[in-house]
Amino acid sequence: MKDATVSKVIERLVKKYPAEVERINACVKQTACLWTKKDGTAREFRDFCRDNFFTGENLHTLFSRFEEKLEYVNGHFNTLALSLRHETDEDTGPLHPADRLFSAYSPGAHFSDDMFAAKLAFMALLNFPVRTLAECLAGGGSWTRAEWAAMRLGKCFAHRVPAEVNQRLSRASSAAENYVSGYNIYMDKVTDGNGVAAFPGGPRLISHWGLRDHLKSFYSAPGSGLEKQRLISAVMERIIAQEIPLKFIDSNLCSYDPVNNTLDGNKAEREPDTRYKLFLDVFKAHLAEDEYYPLEPTHIGRKFNMVREIPEEEVEKMFTELLLAPEGKEAAGLIKARLGRGLEPFDIWYDGFKARSAVAPEELDRLAAKRYPTPAAFEKDIPNILEKLGFTRDTAAFLAEKIEVDAARGSGHAWGAQMRTEKAHLRTRVPAAGFDYQGFNVAMHELGHCVEQVFSLYRVDHTLLAGVPNTAFTEGFAFVFQDRDMEVLGFENKDPKAAHSKALDTFWATREIAGVALVDMHVWRWLYQNKDAGAEELRQAVVNIAGSIWDKYFAPVFGGGSSPILAVYSHMICYGMYLPDYPLGHIIAFQVEEYFKTHKLGTEMERMCVLGSITPRDWMRQAVGAEISPRPMLRAAGEAVKALAVSPVA
Repeated sequence: MKDATVSKVIERLVKKYPAEVERINACVKQTACLWTKKDGTAREFRDFCRDNFFTGENLHTLFSRFEEKLEYVNGHFNTLALSLRHETDEDTGPLHPADRLFSAYSPGAHFSDDMFAAKLAFMALLNFPVRTLAECLAGGGSWTRAEWAAMRLGKCFAHRVPAEVNQRLSRASSAAENYVSGYNIYMDKVTDGNGVAAFPGGPRLISHWGLRDHLKSFYSAPGSGLEKQRLISAVMERIIAQEIPLKFIDSNLCSYDPVNNTLDGNKAEREPDTRYKLFLDVFKAHLAEDEYYPLEPTHIGRKFNMVREIPEEEVEKMFTELLLAPEGKEAAGLIKARLGRGLEPFDIWYDGFKARSAVAPEELDRLAAKRYPTPAAFEKDIPNILEKLGFTRDTAAFLAEKIEVDAARGSGHAWGAQMRTEKAHLRTRVPAAGFDYQGFNVAMHELGHCVEQVFSLYRVDHTLLAGVPNTAFTEGFAFVFQDRDMEVLGFENKDPKAAHSKALDTFWATREIAGVALVDMHVWRWLYQNKDAGAEELRQAVVNIAGSIWDKYFAPVFGGGSSPILAVYSHMICYGMYLPDYPLGHIIAFQVEEYFKTHKLGTEMERMCVLGSITPRDWMRQAVGAEISPRPMLRAAGEAVKALAVSPVA
């Protein structure tokens, strides 16, 4: 619409509604920005604005209608997506070629187009101002719950991305997810440099989650644990460099020596740069969105300013503060003393501070399998688990009846409902013999997600505010649950210094994932500077960036040379810019956990969750009375190093 047309509409509406000057100015302009020739002439635009700007009871009714209908529409799209992805997300047996195509189909891809064509999107834009992040941060503290919900309604239609662009992103993400889900390593076929099987009877592990967690398990293994960790680390480095023989991926037909990179003693054709080709496909799909977000024309900007609602520079500052803190060297010194050797790159996953480190991995697997032989057994036990964590019997029953547990094809995830008639889905990998400890540990993490998802949908006052501010917050709750896994299995930690051990474990894990997140952030910056790069160039860039982050933040702490190990995370391939949510989640979880030391998890978690998707800053202030900051974690880590320095070697 021409400026003159917009001005005339504003003038007429202000004359009719003089008390609504600010809202009229904002809403008419944002409606005009997305109105195109196919939506109607200038006259039709004027008539639409005249007939569809509402105040008073009519405005309240409009809000209620949208809130009700959007829950219904999004909820059914979500249920459809679950059905279409059933075979690829859950371990239902061999995949049929059609399964991957169904999982790539996005039933809601045309929803935005349809809402604009039906003029419903314009009706929302004409009545509910779209607020920028700066406006939310400046004024959100004084907004009512209804004002927060109205802000979220305006944002639902702030951008007009064509269906074909949404569908392209869905296809690219689905292809990358399927690749990740099928990238397994048969450990019983991994040999050392002399051709000797290093993990006889070993499991089939998904990259990177399974490999990482298996490596962690050997910190409590006597004897050959170190050599096994070195071999797993070598496998990881081959994955990053795309050097693993193609025939070894998800196959147990040949033996693989990662040290010499040979298959049955011979050189073999490596996997092509599939990992990085799929990464590029996801990047280019997001690149296609850029022109439809004039205020945030990069996926990086959208992830931080629109999704996380925390400016990128603030997030990076928190991560670098954590990585440069002197507590890192102090913790490394303590770990070195406990291990009785110099640190190696894979020691970013040192697991010796956890209570489970004193229990043999085989014993943990046995206990998990005995208690939970099937996903149904875990689902049935959810009420008991929640009661152990401090939830009342009634609340535990309420939550449990809205959570379904399934065996995952991949490593595991939680998929929340989007309308209050559906269940949240908890997925974790379950071997044929029943849960192993790793699957149980993941299930506890995902249970935290599911509890948050149920609370923040079913008990929130406005479904437009369902959820938490961003993924980092739900990760925070997931970490709180995951940290209580041993308690659920019946282990009581009587160590008087257990709190210090836990604080140091959290700090060391957060330090690791902060480095991984920085790699993700720097790689995406590189991609925007090199939009025409090929898969081979991206592979080399990822290796170089991971090495530079290591050299800057980890080499001074670990000693020794460079390492690409921070680039092993599979999230980077299919979930563009997701990884920063993990260190943010750890930082948030630590502050929430500190709050739970003097408040009950069972009651306070519900109070926090029903705050809903307001901005992170306002959520934290209301939830725990503090800003998001790594300093409480750093302070606790410093105290822990001093307290544990005189402890006997683990």
